[in-house]
Amino acid sequence: MKTFKAPERGLQRGRMRCWWEDAHRSCKRQRLWWRRGVVVWCVLSVCCVPVLYSAPASRARQRLAQQSAPTGSRPPALPASVTERVLALSLENAIQLALQNNLDIERGRLDPQVQHTLVEQARAVFDPTVELTANLSQTKTLPQNKTAVFDPDTGLPTGAFVITRPFSKDVAVTPGFKQQIVTGANYELRFINTWNKAAPARSGETSRIENPRYQGSLTLTFTQPLLRNFGIAVNTALIRQAQQAEEIARQQLLQTILNTVYAVQQGYWELVFRIEDLGVKREAQKLAEDFLAENKLRVDLGALAPVELVQSETQVKQREGDVITAEAAVREAEDVLKEILNIPESMGTWRIRVQPTDTPPFVPMADISVDEKVAFALQHRPDVVQAQLTVASQAIARDAASNQRLPQLDLGGAASVSGFGGNFGSSTADIGTADGYNWGVSLTFTYPLGNRAANNALQQQNLLLQQARIDQRKVQRTVSRQIFQTVRNLETASKRVEVTRAATVLARTQLEAEQEKFRLGLSTSFNVLQLQNQLTAARSDEIRALSDYNEALGQLDQVTGAIQYAIK
Repeated sequence: MKTFKAPERGLQRGRMRCWWEDAHRSCKRQRLWWRRGVVVWCVLSVCCVPVLYSAPASRARQRLAQQSAPTGSRPPALPASVTERVLALSLENAIQLALQNNLDIERGRLDPQVQHTLVEQARAVFDPTVELTANLSQTKTLPQNKTAVFDPDTGLPTGAFVITRPFSKDVAVTPGFKQQIVTGANYELRFINTWNKAAPARSGETSRIENPRYQGSLTLTFTQPLLRNFGIAVNTALIRQAQQAEEIARQQLLQTILNTVYAVQQGYWELVFRIEDLGVKREAQKLAEDFLAENKLRVDLGALAPVELVQSETQVKQREGDVITAEAAVREAEDVLKEILNIPESMGTWRIRVQPTDTPPFVPMADISVDEKVAFALQHRPDVVQAQLTVASQAIARDAASNQRLPQLDLGGAASVSGFGGNFGSSTADIGTADGYNWGVSLTFTYPLGNRAANNALQQQNLLLQQARIDQRKVQRTVSRQIFQTVRNLETASKRVEVTRAATVLARTQLEAEQEKFRLGLSTSFNVLQLQNQLTAARSDEIRALSDYNEALGQLDQVTGAIQYAIK
């Protein structure tokens, strides 16, 4: 047994020596890695730490500043080329430019003028009309009889015969004046002047008083409906309907203006969002590039495995793609706004760059009285007023159709005075003596048996009036729903602004803390990159919420029919 103890003790001493040597080498390696880590930390803290991850007091000041003014100054969306001009526009200037140049408004301004021409056409029914008729005729009759000639002394036939060829020449000039009046009556006044010369002037013992003969006649005729088509209301129905159509065209123009103003607000704040979002994407790209540079330095110093660079390089490429997409979105939003504004060709519609100068404001909204908004909209919104005008126009048509069911009973009359003489003056003067006159009165009754046409026309107009009233109630319901929905959207947008602001501050703080942990070796690149993505998304959400809030304010004006900008 003793022969085996000595080798066993020697083996144990050898094992202890190997263990001590391994522990010594491990401790030396640990000290070496700690020295390297301290050097890397010092270098990074001095040279490679971004401003975003500076001292806690500085970070607190940054969070406070960004909470009070989250948008900051916007960077230029895209660099303008040499041939491109930059048009700086505030929201108010953009709206005024659209009101002056928008094609929908330009076309809509013509609609009331078109409808006004229809009003004047309807009024033209009562315009007086003058007329002038001139006639010239000549008649020579073929002989049919012959007359024996008698000796004037003896009274006996001489055996001779005379063949008479009657001859007549007439000239007539008739000026006239006629008009329809609002009661439904029609009258016509005519002044007939004739000149007549006949041959022979004497026939036997009979001779013409004047040859040539001038004769004048003043004639008045009139017709007044007593039942159907009687009264001012039925005879001015078309005029009043045309006036309602003209007012409807004005309300449609006002609706076009409201829609255009809201479209400008949408386009303007959308462009602001795209520009600021592009700035966020560029800052995220810069953040990813700085993080990649920091990791490369760590790899060079041996403090980080080279495989960790793959995630950082991938993040940089993704951010470059985001910037390219954001630049295209800015261009698209800019084109949409330019189409609404219809920038004149003299300024270069598509070559000019639009640069918004306003930042989306945010004032925490107070309580909005929905009932007041609804009451205002029901009085001023163009589509509500259009529905009221449509009902009124349809009521006019119904009343006119009701009148057409009555029998046709017309009172007619005619009167004339005549005079003649050897010249125009004497014949005209003779008219004043009223030696020759004529007058008459008539009463005409007409009624179709069954009267189906008028009855069905009235039924049709009653049905159309019911439809118009239903449409009016439908518009009122729609107005109430839209205002309630818009107010809810505005409240939601206001809350989203506050929430996204807080989320941005928290995401920034979380990223800073994770970055500190990464520099101390307590985190990974994956975690830092994930938090960078969350910060970028939070900032984009904050800008989106601000834009949505201001768009919701514009939509509230649109749905209530309120015009906040002067129309020139």
